[in-house]
Amino acid sequence: MHRCLNIVEVLRAIFREVHHQSRGSATLARLARTCRAFNGVALDVLWATLDSFVYLIQCLPRDLWKIEPADRKLTFQRPMSLRDWEIFFRYSSRIRNLFQSVGPEILTQCSSLGDDVIFALSNPPTYGPLIPYLRKLYWDKPNRKYASLLRLLLTPSLVTLSLSFCTLRSPEVSILTSIGTVCPSLKTLCITSHRSFANILDAKGEKILSEALLYLHSLESLSCPALDEAAIVHLSHLPFLADLSMELQLDFQLEKVWPYIAPPAFASIDSLTLHANGLSTLTSLLEPMRFKPTTVAFVVASTPTPDALRLFFLALASACGSERLSRVSLTTCSERQRGAPPQQVTLSTFQSLLAFPNIHAFEFDVPCDVALDDNAITTLTKHWSGLAILSINAKSGWGITSRVTHQGLMTLLSGCPALTEFALAIDFSDIDGPHVEIPESRPGGALPTPSA
Repeated sequence: MHRCLNIVEVLRAIFREVHHQSRGSATLARLARTCRAFNGVALDVLWATLDSFVYLIQCLPRDLWKIEPADRKLTFQRPMSLRDWEIFFRYSSRIRNLFQSVGPEILTQCSSLGDDVIFALSNPPTYGPLIPYLRKLYWDKPNRKYASLLRLLLTPSLVTLSLSFCTLRSPEVSILTSIGTVCPSLKTLCITSHRSFANILDAKGEKILSEALLYLHSLESLSCPALDEAAIVHLSHLPFLADLSMELQLDFQLEKVWPYIAPPAFASIDSLTLHANGLSTLTSLLEPMRFKPTTVAFVVASTPTPDALRLFFLALASACGSERLSRVSLTTCSERQRGAPPQQVTLSTFQSLLAFPNIHAFEFDVPCDVALDDNAITTLTKHWSGLAILSINAKSGWGITSRVTHQGLMTLLSGCPALTEFALAIDFSDIDGPHVEIPESRPGGALPTPSA
């Protein structure tokens, strides 16, 4: 054997390449069984990422477990012995990434873990974590019975934690209390739901999560439900926090954070996403801030007035550095109300945003009437010539007959050569005529922006 293969780093690099090939896992398993010098490194690469606990259980003695033929549930036939646990930890100590999802274990011919298996894994013979060197954990097990198992997967080595729940209530919400103390090196924390943020945690859960975050000082990315004022002040001074997505509480008290969010607060933020009940809360929050993000996105529950929109964009323009901002999004969760007084959005609503020359994507969806015309499109094109995405009221509709004609569309396409996606209401009534069959031989280069 060549001397280079005695170097662990060289072997690991080779085996990682093997693992990425077709049937790479089977090849690594053979390498581990073939050569004693390959065994340790091959197993490290093979077990570095685990998609299901089923694989670990199936490495244990065959008389320990079985898959029920009726419901394809993996269960135990006898209690786990110390010898079984030794085998379990021999493999689990090699795992660095765990993806544990709700979906069926198709490759393992197993639909789920039995209650006895979950109970056994939640009560190991040692007080240490189940996977001692775990670095990334993606967890999508909403049932209460998995709560104690999740707690044993939180380790000091963890740098990425992603939790997906429909709701998180007592007693499983108590897991969040240990995140700050058990995972001090955490860099990425993502708590999401298939529903809106507001349905994940109740008021007590939000308080527990807020207190846990006070112990995290290395966060680089955070996506979570509503936090209290003390947690937001803590986040504003984290030196490495670049990506922040959260909701503001309904009873959010702005006066408690105002003295602390002036520069240099949020100095490292690159992407900011905020959910709030009303636009005025976001406007007031942005007024004292000075930061330089590339991406900002805002979601509000209630429909703002055109004046509120204008003031919001004015505050946003004042808070953000003009040379870096490239993506802006403002949407609402509300729908257009019948009988409500008409509210019109014009170019003056967005006027302050024209100071940002590097806008790459702009999304606006608010249930207001849109009164943009060809001249407004021309102005947007002159200031945002690098646009790739432009979407205005794609879901809410424009409410009134569009004043943008085919001329405005052609101006947009010619003035923004990088445009790949747009959603606008266009009035083609001035060019309506008899139907003309377009021959298949007609070249596709008629539009000046073939990428759109």
